[in-house]
Amino acid sequence: MTDHIEIETWAMVRAQQIVMQQGANLVVAAQRLDHRKTTANTYALRTAIMASLIEALKSPPAGTIASLEA
Repeated sequence: MTDHIEIETWAMVRAQQIVMQQGANLVVAAQRLDHRKTTANTYALRTAIMASLIEALKSPPAGTIASLEA
């Protein structure tokens, strides 16, 4: 149960970080109708999401692997 809470907490924190950093940039570019920056920020947001998924797969919280194997 604790591992599940740790994963949820990590995921919420990472999602908030991504939205605050990349999402805000995307919104500003879209509001300014800057197609080039909107496209660039879309790719940056996508890259941040992919990187967080890779991070989650590479280093799950302690004990998560053991609970998944059980």
